[in-house]
Amino acid sequence: MPCRLRKITVYETKSRFYIIGCDSTGSRYNVLKIDRIDPKALITGEPEYDYTREEILELLATISDGSSVVYRSSSKKGAKSGLVERATNAFGILGVVRFVEGYYLIVITRAHAVATLGYHPVYKIVEVAMIPIAMDGVSTSSEEQKYVKLFQSVDLSTDFYFSYSYDLSRTFQENSLRSDWKNNGQRRLEADDRFVWNSFLLEPLRKNLISERWYVEIVHGYVRQEYIFLPIGRISLTLIGRRSTKYAGTRFLKRGANPDGNVANYVETEQIIWDMASSGNVANGRFSSFVQMRGSVPMRWSQDPSTRGVVGKPLILIDNHEPHAQTAASHFREVRNKYGNPIVIMNLIKRNEKRRHEGVLHTQFLKNIEYLNQFLDDSEKLCYISFDVARCNKAANSMPSINVLNVMEDLSMKSILKNGWFQSFPLSERVKIRPREGFDTLDVRLSEDGRFMIQHGICRTNCVDCLDRTNVAQFVIAKVALGCQLCAMGILDEPNLSLQSEVCRLLEDMFDEHGDTMALQYAGSQLVHSIKTYKKTAAFQERRRDVFQTLSRYYSNTFNDWDKQMAINLFLGVFRPKITSLKNLWDLTSDHDLHFPYSLKVRTDYCAWILTEKELNDLVFIEYDEKENPEGYVEVHPIEVEKRRGSEGSEYRTIQFSSDEDFRDYHKTYEFTSLDDRIGRLISIENRAIQVDGINEEPTTHAQFLKLWKTTDTKEKETKKPAKKEKEEKESDDEDDDECNSTQWSDVVEAQKEWYELVNSPGNVIKSKQSASIKRYPASPQPKNRRSLLSTGLLFAKDIYNLDHLKTQPEERRYYEKYAVTAFKCNVRDWDSVKPTLLSEFKISPEFEPRRPTFFTADDCYRSEPPEVSGNSERFYIKSSNPLTTECSARDYEFFSKYIEAP
Repeated sequence: MPCRLRKITVYETKSRFYIIGCDSTGSRYNVLKIDRIDPKALITGEPEYDYTREEILELLATISDGSSVVYRSSSKKGAKSGLVERATNAFGILGVVRFVEGYYLIVITRAHAVATLGYHPVYKIVEVAMIPIAMDGVSTSSEEQKYVKLFQSVDLSTDFYFSYSYDLSRTFQENSLRSDWKNNGQRRLEADDRFVWNSFLLEPLRKNLISERWYVEIVHGYVRQEYIFLPIGRISLTLIGRRSTKYAGTRFLKRGANPDGNVANYVETEQIIWDMASSGNVANGRFSSFVQMRGSVPMRWSQDPSTRGVVGKPLILIDNHEPHAQTAASHFREVRNKYGNPIVIMNLIKRNEKRRHEGVLHTQFLKNIEYLNQFLDDSEKLCYISFDVARCNKAANSMPSINVLNVMEDLSMKSILKNGWFQSFPLSERVKIRPREGFDTLDVRLSEDGRFMIQHGICRTNCVDCLDRTNVAQFVIAKVALGCQLCAMGILDEPNLSLQSEVCRLLEDMFDEHGDTMALQYAGSQLVHSIKTYKKTAAFQERRRDVFQTLSRYYSNTFNDWDKQMAINLFLGVFRPKITSLKNLWDLTSDHDLHFPYSLKVRTDYCAWILTEKELNDLVFIEYDEKENPEGYVEVHPIEVEKRRGSEGSEYRTIQFSSDEDFRDYHKTYEFTSLDDRIGRLISIENRAIQVDGINEEPTTHAQFLKLWKTTDTKEKETKKPAKKEKEEKESDDEDDDECNSTQWSDVVEAQKEWYELVNSPGNVIKSKQSASIKRYPASPQPKNRRSLLSTGLLFAKDIYNLDHLKTQPEERRYYEKYAVTAFKCNVRDWDSVKPTLLSEFKISPEFEPRRPTFFTADDCYRSEPPEVSGNSERFYIKSSNPLTTECSARDYEFFSKYIEAP
């Protein structure tokens, strides 16, 4: 079965390029030829034959006229009598590109693995090589050199990722559902062009019918993986951010959306959890994922930087007032087709301002949503929520109960329970028999074959820039989703993740880095307001950072954005020299015509906006009798599209994968692996991982760092702030305007009726006998008294046996937890204090009251025996058990005789 070629070497002769590639096993080799005779034409040849290593060496010797000498590209030109090696052990071909003169070949020369999703490693590009195909090398034309320099300004060594066997352009759920699990998980990689950044570079190779095993498809964004070690197992947490190629650009030059509904700063964020004790195969392993997205307000609006003067913000202008909301309709149609329903829209734009600025977007956006909803069923309507983050953050100073994170957590939980999440294993019986309070409104949907629990719908978050406030909101959504995922996996008892826990701080650090990366790509600086800004922690350090990032963002938007936008347009093929326009790219005064061509027209229906133009053409209106059917009806007749006919050997050019190959490539079963390499890999994972005794365990803080975090005690001791300092805190930052203070709830959160109808609808996990939401889940009575479980170690026993809760005291629970921890893992530091031993040998301080007897027997890992009893206690028990035979003293007998003789 054809698969990706891993090790690629590029050889150069005077007339041709010979590219040699081999598979992961190193046993099969392939050859790709590129002619250099005509520099303006790409002439390629690919023999449909698999070579062995000996045949490849013989072929190279034939090409070099019997000479076995291969010169490096760094050698002098006069010494080139044989083959010249231009690239060695390259990771893949990114594509070819042509500006004015000849073509250039782009290959990945260096990369390293940054994450592993089951059996699929994910690589980050470190270095690329741009090799001219023309015989005379790089053209001396100033125009050509300027295009080359502009193209190379897109730094491919920064935030570009790829994988050989996993489609990074699609979500984990899409990859799982597109595999044929009845046929050994066979699948074909068909990437989503929305997130593939080298689609334009691969066009010439695809037109020449080059096999897809030669090149890789890259995504631009963010990838990070961390490990969490628990006493009951190990899990990996992966965060992936995908930036869209449609309507891509810089901050003030790309706002809103184009007529196709492609919004600016569109990023899809996904978090993936893998139980590392399970299989790396999705069908047999324990995986869970959750997806959310961010994107600009889907309307035709813009901001001209020249309108802000030296300081301040550019004016927000609505370029096109659309009475039928065609741009928003195009956007949400694509979102519905990709993610499903329901769609929750969290708009973080300010509503009430002294100087009306962002409120213009809120008003127009709300009108568009109301217009689109009138043509949808109640179950498919867009759920709109407006949450004024800036006002809520200021109100939190006077009313701590109204906190940005607390309000967002409540909204996020309601949204996630309706969207669900993906997991590769069925929902635990424990959740259905003894459901959690947080899962009362959970709406579960399964895949068609019933194998996976799938996510339906998505939460869409936006502010003006979709950077600072959006990143904080997405962190809270991810935090709530992570708690639900861990609870469904049996690691958490309730779907609640503490904000002060070590795991939550790890997630916060990942989202801070994720936000900084996305802000650098879009705005030219890191986040101005990080998550700590809204947590009210490290206020002084964060304010200094905010000022610096504001200046950095201002400089980048003023002086660098246009050059960066030109490079993106050239890299993505939005502008093609001498094809798109006869003018050079740098001679254009604006790129508006590139993204809004005159020929682009929206021909969708104003009412049936959920249907594409093609689907509208396929509609057939049936004649009907008004008496039988007075309302009429519409039927959609599917049109059978003839499959694309490939040339002879097209199956050879298409790559396919299976679960067996994934296992073979990951474990390298085709070779003897070194034990040192395996141990070194495990050690590196252990060094990176965080080790906690529980998910909600809080980290230990040292005294010198306590001043960086505000606690309840410090808040009570705070005195009244000086007037000057209070005035400075009220001044506007990069995203804050002067506004009137308000603590009314309606000024902070505003939701439409569709939102309340969605969150108030009952879930389908818990149901009565009369309800029939999901036939897979039998009805079961809900227990009256719900108590917390002993510990996470007993969750699996309850799943199997459905045991009742054990009545234990907190002190007994702590003793048992110490014992349970050592049963799974022991370390030298804690061995003396928590090692399994007899309970009688525990040294309990005399200051505490003695422990009452428990049902736990005194035991260790190997034996069980009754507790030890002292001799005095044993003799006392014997005497007390036989009171009639107990002898009394003579003095006591004398008093007792007098008592008997008394009348």
